[in-house]
Formats: sequence, C-alpha cells, structure tokens
Amino acid sequence: MTPAAQVALVAIALVGIVSAIIGSIGVRVARSTSDFLVASRTVGPLANASAISGEYLSAASFLGIAGLILREGADALWYPVAFVAGYLALLLFVAAPLRRSGAYTVPDFAEVRLQSPVLRTICTVFVLLIGWLYLLPQLQGAGLALTTLTTLPPWLGVAAAAVVVLVTVVGGGMRSITFVQAFQYWLKLTALAVPAIIVLGIFLNGTYSFDRPTAPDFPADTTVAIRTDVVLDVTEPVSLDAVGDVDGVRVDGPLTWAPGPHEVRAGARLTFGAGTPVPTVSGTPTTDAEWLEPMSGEADNQLLEIYSILIAGFLGTMGLPHVLVRFYTNPDGRAARRTTVIVLAMIGGFYVLVTLIGALSRLYTPQLLVSGQTDAAVLLVPIAALGPGWIGWLLGGL
Repeated sequence: MTPAAQVALVAIALVGIVSAIIGSIGVRVARSTSDFLVASRTVGPLANASAISGEYLSAASFLGIAGLILREGADALWYPVAFVAGYLALLLFVAAPLRRSGAYTVPDFAEVRLQSPVLRTICTVFVLLIGWLYLLPQLQGAGLALTTLTTLPPWLGVAAAAVVVLVTVVGGGMRSITFVQAFQYWLKLTALAVPAIIVLGIFLNGTYSFDRPTAPDFPADTTVAIRTDVVLDVTEPVSLDAVGDVDGVRVDGPLTWAPGPHEVRAGARLTFGAGTPVPTVSGTPTTDAEWLEPMSGEADNQLLEIYSILIAGFLGTMGLPHVLVRFYTNPDGRAARRTTVIVLAMIGGFYVLVTLIGALSRLYTPQLLVSGQTDAAVLLVPIAALGPGWIGWLLGGL
C-alpha cells in the first residue's frame, strides 16, 4: 500500500471512530423506549433535516449519481431532479400527517390512517424488502470506496461499515442515529465542496470545452486495469499498449484500434499515452458534444425512460421507510414541514456539487470511462485534480 493510500485509510478510520464516539453520546442520553425509537420527539428542524440528508445521501446515492453523469451526460441529471422532487411531495402530502398520527413506525401509521391490520402486515413486508434492497448498494459502495482508495479487498469495507452502524445504533437508537447522520451530512458536504470548488477553479482557468465533437483525451499517460468484460467504442484510431485478451486474441505489446467496437476481457491492462482519445463503454456517449446533449442517443424510447426515472425517483423517495420514520422525531407537524423545507435546500445544494464533480470527472478521470468503474469518480477526482499528495487522498478518504 502506498503512503497516499495509507493517508486515505487513516481518513476512513478516523471517520468511523468519530462516528462511533458521537453515537455513544446517544447511548448515554437514551433512557426510555421513546428515546430509543423516536428520540422522545424532541429533534428540531435543522438537526433532523441534517440527519435526514445524511441518511439519504448515502454512498450509493452520491457515488452513483456522479458516476451516471460521467457515463451518461445530461440525461443523468433527471435522477437528482427526481430525488429532490420526492421531498417536495413529502412536504405537501406526508410530513405533517405522519407526525400528527403519533405512530412509531410506518406500519403503525398505515394502520392508524386506514384501520386495517392486513395493510399493516403488507406495509411491514414492504418496509423490510425496501430496507434490504436499499442496504445492498450501500454495502457495495463501502467496498468500492475502500478498494479504490487503498486496494484492500471489498469485503473489509462492507464489514467495517456494518460494525460502525451496529456500534452507533444498537445502544442509543434514534438519538444516536440523529447525531451520527447529522455529522455525516456536514462531513460529506465539506469533503465534496472543497475539491469541487478547487477543481472548478482549475477548470475555469483552463481552455477545455465540453462541447467538442470529439472524444475526451487522456491528460497524461494512463494505465487502466479492466476488472469486468467490456466492449469499448472507438471513434478514431487509437494506439495503446495492451496485456491480456483483446478482441479474442492474447496480446502483450503495442496495438492500434480502428474505429468501431473492441472487446476486452477481465484482467487485461491497457496503457494509453497522453492526448490519446478515450474509448468509452459501448452504449454510452462517445464524444463530448453527444455527452452534453440531452437525448442524443438513437433509441426510440428515450422520452419514456426519462418519465420512468422521474416517476420512480419521485415515488421512491416518498416511500423510503428510513426517511419517513425520521419525521416521528419532530415535536409536531409544523416542525416536520419545516424539516422537509430545509432538507430540500440541503439535498439540492449537495446534488449541485455531485453534478459538478461528475461533469469535471470527464476531464480529470477519463480512465473510468474505459474500465466502466464510473462510480469511483467522486473518490478519484480530488486525487486527480490536486495531484498525488496527501491532501487529495485525504479528501477522497473522507
């Protein structure tokens, strides 16, 4: 492990330790069932909004959105739009009634409102199902972050995340979760805002333009390790050094790709020189101009896909049980509505930074377009923009 990777590992460990310490505060003040389940309904709008934002903006959320923007371009902007719009619906239709019901859980609320034990059971099943489906990408994101920054195996990241969550939740319940998630939001906002502002400043002082009718270029000599089988599209002749299976042939040395698709097997290593046009995973925009233009592909159902994303994101946000249950911690319905308004501002601002990082990663980490590991953009952009020093790795680790 390189010294820079050790810095990232120390940053990750510090965040975990600080989270556990903050969570222990909730353990000391939790004295009743109400404390454990709903923090005695005494959490103010700002604190609760910070906790909701920290909980909602999980690893899978901001890593995935930045990766989608790097990969898909303008069409991926509909994802954060849909997610934020879901909170607007929560503000208008859900937050206040949910808090006024006096329930402790989402199934409790369903039974109180609809007077149906059967619906309570159905709601319980869906809460558990949604919880598991939401948990899996968070664990995947934890493994990805650790592997990308330190080269340690992904399962260690999964195990570390599970341990930290158990330590902070089991003892203090909702009060501990509130403290930890509020801290996590402001930490993630800082760790994202600092490199985003710096990278934006570097970009504005440069001459790069995103509307070129050509593929992006590698800013320096770059070696890409292919972890899964990929088909890469090339728009103009590309010279590279390859080791591994390429286009069905074992290669070990210089290679020239003609325009068109090229198949690369997992385990191959591709080395591109500075200024070489970047091949992209098949099915994604190949040129900067195509990446910047909405609905630039050839598929006939793109508008339907956009509507599907909006509806799924809109309704999905309204139905996340771990978000809904946080409204029970507000003192009253009015505080729940104020909480949602603050959440809209917090999440909206956060996604602006994520969008910025995702867009600029096309300039600083184009190798992710080759490997297909675009979810690592948020982790690698600070390192690429600030250089291989400890500051970039520290921000990536945070």
